[in-house]
Amino acid sequence: MTDYDVIVIGSGIGGLTAAGLLAKAGKSVLVLESHDRPGGYAHGFKRKRYHFDAGVHLISGCGPRGYRGGQVIHKVLRALAVEDEIQFIGIDPFSHAYYPGFNAGLPQSIENFIAEFGRRFPEQRQGLNDLTQLCLQVAEEITVADEMMAEVDHEQAQCLLPALFKYRKSTLAEVAERFITDPELLGVFASNWPYLGLPPSEVSFVYWSTMLIGYMVDGAYYCKGGFQRLADTLVNGLKCHGGEIRFKAKAEKILIEDGAVAGVVVKDQRFSAPMVISNADIRHTVCEMVGEQYFPPRYIQRIKKMRHSLSIFVVYLATDLDLTAMNLAHESFCYSDVDHDRNFARTVDGEISWLSITAPTLVDPELAPPGQHLLMLTTLLPYQATESWKQAKPGYMDALIELAGHYIPGLRQHILFSEGGSPATMRRYTQNYQGAAYGWDVSPSQVGPARIPNQSPLKGLCFAGHWTSPGGGVYGVSVSGVQAAQKVLGISKQAEFWRQLNEVNEGRPS
Repeated sequence: MTDYDVIVIGSGIGGLTAAGLLAKAGKSVLVLESHDRPGGYAHGFKRKRYHFDAGVHLISGCGPRGYRGGQVIHKVLRALAVEDEIQFIGIDPFSHAYYPGFNAGLPQSIENFIAEFGRRFPEQRQGLNDLTQLCLQVAEEITVADEMMAEVDHEQAQCLLPALFKYRKSTLAEVAERFITDPELLGVFASNWPYLGLPPSEVSFVYWSTMLIGYMVDGAYYCKGGFQRLADTLVNGLKCHGGEIRFKAKAEKILIEDGAVAGVVVKDQRFSAPMVISNADIRHTVCEMVGEQYFPPRYIQRIKKMRHSLSIFVVYLATDLDLTAMNLAHESFCYSDVDHDRNFARTVDGEISWLSITAPTLVDPELAPPGQHLLMLTTLLPYQATESWKQAKPGYMDALIELAGHYIPGLRQHILFSEGGSPATMRRYTQNYQGAAYGWDVSPSQVGPARIPNQSPLKGLCFAGHWTSPGGGVYGVSVSGVQAAQKVLGISKQAEFWRQLNEVNEGRPS
């Protein structure tokens, strides 16, 4: 078959989400993936008897309960009738943070979070409570913002979405410092900033709020068997509803006829479709796979002015140390400074001054042989940190292992396996510009209406993934996949979208 209703380029979580939902809605769907497996940054790989995640550590939105408008991954899996094929393991506390002289776990639930840090910082308790409640309000308002803005005028929207309008241009630091004055508590509150790739002074407060409340209220989860299971389960959902996926099938050109999308070329073979959803790098999609001449000049200028995120460097390790006896957490952020802007500045300069330590075998021992554990040592780095990543990789691996040894005594002497992944590795496997970990930065000037929308000016071309709305992270790209599917189907309200999906294909489980 070479004729489809929709072709999706790239099988990252955003692309798979859109593809599966559209197949469920009755569309004929083809997914084209250049790699030999699905998942994008969520893919996994096997080395010897070890199962590693490439880049994802933790996700939210996998359970049936949480804040109003959340639980998107749960809704997607349920709509595709594959929720029973996958198991999520709750992670509480959702992360642990180490600073000079003190460390702390970040517990799930607003109540436990306030209780824990209200006890440690009693004079800051009220401010911390008010700030966290504000994050919840913003997260809930943003889930209905797009639909509401289409139905009411600007003045009414301001009344109905007061927090979103007030803080839409604010950074995390600008808002948090109004509520919290203690530098240590400010540092702890912002501990998970690497998940969004920007420090408190640069990251969007609105986007930060959705991430924090996702983990704190929707719940933090690890995927049993590794996050490749999530990608594979979405592929199963796609196939269950008649969709197709082809691997090692790199999309080379998006065909345009009479000013509209007509299909995709793969290795000189044409696949026809009036609708293409690109889960790939937007600049590559627009400027190379399509051609700038098919878009308004202002749109091209806007894309070229957008700032992309940093990449990541990861060391994948196996060890025979008893990490359980060391009371290591599933996810630990380790900093030498409570000032995250200083931490970020060192990162931009190519220094290894902080890292996250992920130990997935603490919650899923089957990822490694008995008596052994896996570790991922991760930091952000710019692609331009070195002229040759091939030459620089061993040095960066050594630096991360040395730093991790401060928190895991004896680590270097107990390494059974090691492998590194540099920004060049990330670029090679995902084809993201300079290995960008989160697409465009999620700064206030690049989120919400300022981000590249899911629907392009070219008829028949939409986007999913971290280069489009709403932004990066597994939860964010899952939302982007839902939004892209809504655009294709012409359904503006998400509640109506879910209702229609669960009514189609009578006789199939839904």
